[in-house]
Amino acid sequence: MEKKEYEVKKAEFLKLFANVPLQLRQEIIAIVDDESLSWSVAALEIKRDTQKALIILEYLKKIGLI
Repeated sequence: MEKKEYEVKKAEFLKLFANVPLQLRQEIIAIVDDESLSWSVAALEIKRDTQKALIILEYLKKIGLI
């Protein structure tokens, strides 16, 4: 994923995350490297632009969530 697409997908995720009810933010959204990630953890990874952020965004794009 190129830098520009990454930034677009990041913005799409953060907009989506803002609309997720608080009760659902602890629900699992993805599994990366055999580790379950909740909405909240995924948001932290993406906000910090970590290595996992790219993997998470690719996965969410693949399943059509963003």
